Amino acid sequence: MPHCALILLALSLAAPPAGPPADDGADPIAARAEIRRLIVEEQARRALVLLEPWLATRPEDPAFHALHGEVRHALEEHEAAVDAFRRAILLDPSYEGRLFHLGRSLQALGLDAEALPVFEAMIGGDQRSLQVRGHFGLGLSRQSLGDDAGARAAFEAALSLDPEFRRATYRLALLDLARGETDGVERALRSVLERDPLHHGAAYNLALVLGREGRDEEAERARVRYREILEGKQRMSLLRDRLTGGREDLEALLELGELNARLGAAAAAARWFGSAGALDPLDPRPALGTVAALRALGRPEDAEALCRALLARRPPIEALRPPLIELLEARGAQEEADALRGAAPPTREED
Repeated sequence: MPHCALILLALSLAAPPAGPPADDGADPIAARAEIRRLIVEEQARRALVLLEPWLATRPEDPAFHALHGEVRHALEEHEAAVDAFRRAILLDPSYEGRLFHLGRSLQALGLDAEALPVFEAMIGGDQRSLQVRGHFGLGLSRQSLGDDAGARAAFEAALSLDPEFRRATYRLALLDLARGETDGVERALRSVLERDPLHHGAAYNLALVLGREGRDEEAERARVRYREILEGKQRMSLLRDRLTGGREDLEALLELGELNARLGAAAAAARWFGSAGALDPLDPRPALGTVAALRALGRPEDAEALCRALLARRPPIEALRPPLIELLEARGAQEEADALRGAAPPTREED
């Protein structure tokens, strides 16, 4: 989840485009940041549109080739992803041990034996986050190669470095489930869903575990939740397709925010509302959605700061006055809330 200052920036200003390639004066650092943002927001096709001119004009820049690999991986074009990642390493050997999705694309191609050294190089580095993902990737390949004991050891190593790394928690739960064990599996799956409310695999397997234990009503609720997640993700995919090719679609961005919020993914909702606010800073809906998401995340201070900033802007977003009053009252600042209520502009009567 981005810091509130970043949300304020996104909602207060229309984001400038990253621009054409460097020979027209654009900033490659800003372009790379924008491409990464689009990848994170699952807008890989938009990222590719922005990336391709940079690849053409800066063919010796390894950073753009590494991003090209990330985009192709996100698009599930794994052969192209592997080629791009290897090009980045050829241009700059320091990328060795930093490209998790090189290993993941090799796995998707059924080349788990080739993926092993990719993950081992990550483990051998000195960056903990890369070591964690290296152990995780190693576990996936070992499992695919039939070494469940080695896979378990690798997933446990990832968790020893980062106990909050829920992807490893989920994989360990699946190993236990495959052996017919249920002790601790329910707790593990619920912890995954707490961290990632849209993890459909965890939702499905939670329903399975509850059914095995004869808890039929809970299992049915879990199955309903699983179907809601799948339907929501399908709709999100259609909405993201409306954003391809650099198209600007405020309603698609808002619906993506609303869908994520309804399904409990408040952090993702805030990101989509932030993108909508950058597209139309005067529309109150993105700001209201972001405030609601921040409150759902247990961050009332950031929600209050956002309300204050956008009410102080000219023109102000007056729709933020009621939620700011609610936030002030919730923390006991009744006097300030009453003053803010009294300072509201008069409502014009209908003619």
